[in-house]
Amino acid sequence: MNAKHTFTTLVAMTCVALGSSVALGNKVPGDVVTGPVTAVSGGQSISIQGHKYGIRVGSPAVSAAAKLAPGQVVEVQLDGPASSPSSHVINVVTHTGR
Repeated sequence: MNAKHTFTTLVAMTCVALGSSVALGNKVPGDVVTGPVTAVSGGQSISIQGHKYGIRVGSPAVSAAAKLAPGQVVEVQLDGPASSPSSHVINVVTHTGR
């Protein structure tokens, strides 16, 4: 009987652990900002409508920022709120012209 309880407990704990990681994987990390690029500083920062955002080192945004030019309209995803100076860009999507 004791082994059966132990097994049941382990199965339940595994389900809870897997369920919570799936929920965290679907969570959006931070704010999304859309607008024209006003300046790009290599892979370190990007300015959108005059507001400067740092780029998280090692993120997909580093390589995407290298291809940007002022005037392009982009959508960037931050790792926190847009109002926080500690938030960094983690992804960049360029809007194509219509």
